Amino acid sequence: MAKKPNKVPVTIRIDPEVLELLKEEAERRGETVSNYIRSSAVMRFTGELIPANKDGTREAYLRARGLR
Repeated sequence: MAKKPNKVPVTIRIDPEVLELLKEEAERRGETVSNYIRSSAVMRFTGELIPANKDGTREAYLRARGLR
């Protein structure tokens, strides 16, 4: 049997508004928030996920979602 790679737990801080958006999107896709964040991070550093613009701040994200 092949040995499964270890995963390291990581703690991140997320604003409550952004967490709600993450929960909604993960649920819509049928996955956990952890898996959604993990796959998004992998897509980001492999170049498959590119930010829409250079302003990657929380405010820009919320504005893009119509929340600000």
